Amino acid sequence: MADNVPGDLLILLGFVFNALAGVSFFLVARGRTALEHLARSSYSFFTIFITLAVAYLFFLFFTHNFDIKYVYEYSDSTLPFLYLLSAFWGGQEGTYLLWLFMSALFGYIILRRGGQYRLYGMVVYTSVNLFFLAILLKLSPFALMDFHPTEGAGLNPLLQDPWMVIHPPVIFVGYAMAAVPYAIAMAALIINDYSAWLKKVFPWAAVTALMLAAGNILGGYWAYKTLGWGGYWAWDPVENSSFIPWFASLALIHGLVIEKRTGALRRTNMLLTSFVFVLVVYGTFLTRSGVLADFSVHSFVDLGINQYLVGFLVFYLLFTLVLFLTRVTRTGHVPLKYNFYNREFILFAGMTLLFIFSVVVLFWTSLPILSGLMSDTPRAADLATYNDFALPFAIMFSLLLTVSPFLNYNNFVPRGWKKKLAVAALLSAAVGFGVFFLLLKTTVLFAAVFTVVITGLVMYFFKPDLLKSIAPSVIVFVITIVVSAALGVADYTYLLFFGAAAMAVVANLISLSSFLPGRWKIMGGQLTHLGFGLMLIGVLASSAFAVDRKLVLPRGEKDRVYDLAVSYLGMESDISVPKNKLRLAFERGGETFEVNPQLYFSERLNGVFRKPYIDRSLLYDLYFSPEQVQPLGGGNGLVLARGETETIGDYSFTFVDFEMGSHGTNPEMTVTAKIQVSRGDRVDTLRPGLQVTSDADHQHTVPVPAVFGDEKQYTMTITQIIADQGAVGLAVPGLVDTGPADRLILDITRKPIINLVWIGTTLILLGTLIVFVRRRSEMAA
Repeated sequence: MADNVPGDLLILLGFVFNALAGVSFFLVARGRTALEHLARSSYSFFTIFITLAVAYLFFLFFTHNFDIKYVYEYSDSTLPFLYLLSAFWGGQEGTYLLWLFMSALFGYIILRRGGQYRLYGMVVYTSVNLFFLAILLKLSPFALMDFHPTEGAGLNPLLQDPWMVIHPPVIFVGYAMAAVPYAIAMAALIINDYSAWLKKVFPWAAVTALMLAAGNILGGYWAYKTLGWGGYWAWDPVENSSFIPWFASLALIHGLVIEKRTGALRRTNMLLTSFVFVLVVYGTFLTRSGVLADFSVHSFVDLGINQYLVGFLVFYLLFTLVLFLTRVTRTGHVPLKYNFYNREFILFAGMTLLFIFSVVVLFWTSLPILSGLMSDTPRAADLATYNDFALPFAIMFSLLLTVSPFLNYNNFVPRGWKKKLAVAALLSAAVGFGVFFLLLKTTVLFAAVFTVVITGLVMYFFKPDLLKSIAPSVIVFVITIVVSAALGVADYTYLLFFGAAAMAVVANLISLSSFLPGRWKIMGGQLTHLGFGLMLIGVLASSAFAVDRKLVLPRGEKDRVYDLAVSYLGMESDISVPKNKLRLAFERGGETFEVNPQLYFSERLNGVFRKPYIDRSLLYDLYFSPEQVQPLGGGNGLVLARGETETIGDYSFTFVDFEMGSHGTNPEMTVTAKIQVSRGDRVDTLRPGLQVTSDADHQHTVPVPAVFGDEKQYTMTITQIIADQGAVGLAVPGLVDTGPADRLILDITRKPIINLVWIGTTLILLGTLIVFVRRRSEMAA
């Protein structure tokens, strides 16, 4: 296949100047200081050429140059501006170029903030860039088609969502940023100078964690609102490929905090810094090599770059291990203090648990490769496997999050810990019982009042000056026994989960009260922990206690589900039409409104695309996911195209045209169909219509009937408007048969307190951002 000369030339020039920069930085580090200007200039030229390559590819997309294979495969001329943007990273070639572009920009962090690690840091960093450049020379986004298409194949409908404009770039910021602390750590090992490595690494480790967290959270929300299966996390191997380095980076942050406080764990932190970067590379291999094609709905196919990815992974594994093992005895060693009442210990416990959890997820994610090496039939772990081991980990995380706010960086055992243990136990019991009643009983008001009142009383007596004490983790076991015995619950694991997570939430809420308003810069950890506890409660509640209903709705008929009356009004177009919408009428509290989930056959997906509608409220979501529309053999009544005439009995009906009307500044619009009705020599003009009212959340559609006839009167209403065909469907009871043409199979799930998932994850992001702000200010000091 031919190449596009300007684009590939830019990549080639980027390769040359990046290599020149790497060699020059190495020579400068070895004493050839006169070459530093050449090194910096070469890196700047590399950045310029890659930026031009990015701009050129955007230009090709926005000018609809379908002679470019990548543009042809991931766009068409009908895509709006936002989705032309996201088409850039719709396939492998574009995502590698996006990753390289971000990597080029982040190199200036090392150049300007790297201090004594700057030179060797850039040597390592430019070597990372070389791998991406080599991949892009092999897998060019600028390759030409063998023919001249007039239209593109289009963008995957799943990617035509505003969240997918944001999600991939955010993830790739995290991926590219992981190389920055890695390069600094390797530079510290090379020059054998660790005096400032922590200060230089910490902010960018926090940014890596922040962006990986944001990418995972955005991806989960996109899946929830777009894919129609009702969840936000499926432990898919591609999802895990970004989840694992996120949790590993959280483990690194905990280790860096310990090293900053006491000087311990330097070697561990250097290995963790490398581990995060290697995990990113390994995740790239998993998702883009084709090895998971049979096990992941997100996996890319093999495009002939496996040898590059394997070489990338093996090189940095060997390089890191050899460098570390040759320098390990010179890094210095400060022993860790294993005092149960010391925050240093609890941070170490959290770091260890995060690391172990990452490794366990890594193992199950890699199972297709591992099992394939041992047999001819590779297999993958199912969802239940992940959930089974994640549940006890979540409980252990909650226990640590509960204990950590009450500990100091010292060695004494605090006074009065029995009293504080009793208070913490009471608090945990209150929240545990409250959550239990809220989820499993109908007395929601009682549960809410009970939890709020008891929690409020405990928080009143639990003065901030007591927050530096400890409540041993045995509390949670006591609460479990009490709740299980009192309520007779067989599966006490869920109660333990809720009690522990709620305990973590309240403990960190109390802790936060001592930081506000003046010490907000040092509350990032507590805010993140608070968000984590809320997220855990929301995750279990919205999944384990979700209630599923299935409705079978013939067109025009109504059924009740929860507090809604639901009617199926038909489809806006046909299931073969892209973005075809279903028309559902909801009635609640005397109010009627229309909603429009999507159901259509996608040639690009070679399957049916289902986009749900989510009815949101404070305590739960109602998740409406269309499964299928089944034809019943009935009719839509009288269907007339513009200018078409049909005679039924003594009447002839002619559809003249649509008429649109608005009501001044009111958000109302009436669509009428001008219908001529003839009987003998008499011709009447009728205007049945649909009055459409929109507000911030819903669209309300009310039919406006028209009456005709002398001896016997008939009422005409619009059943559907087929806009793409310029046709209208009419119902005339008593004259035109309007039996249901089809029926909708609709899955409806009630997801309790799912908002805690989104609130919790938002707090996690905010807390991690505060950590970065704090460590960035310390770096500048």
